[in-house]
Amino acid sequence: MKDIAYNGQTLLFENGDLVLANGRDRVMQQVVTGLKILLGDWFLDYRKGIDYINGLKAYPKILKAQIKKAILEVNGVDGVRDYSFTRIADKYRVSATVLIENKEYYLNEEYSL
Repeated sequence: MKDIAYNGQTLLFENGDLVLANGRDRVMQQVVTGLKILLGDWFLDYRKGIDYINGLKAYPKILKAQIKKAILEVNGVDGVRDYSFTRIADKYRVSATVLIENKEYYLNEEYSL
């Protein structure tokens, strides 16, 4: 499986063609993208996404479970270890060790609300 590669803000091009992400790069890119989807925000399935706003206020344990579930839903992720979620002012940070093909990769992403 392949995906269109991007650097977090723009699509990547090489010689006028879109660059494709494959393997570990594809999986990690889809994990990072999935963590940015707010609950109810995706027009194709309003049930997908993470409820950061309400979770931060009232349900932090449920929020952590939603984040871990979002990581595990990505095709190619075998497991999640050493997972943490922290909020700093209007930003949040997700850190985790993600297992892909029996190898560990470290995820440390910061997002704005």
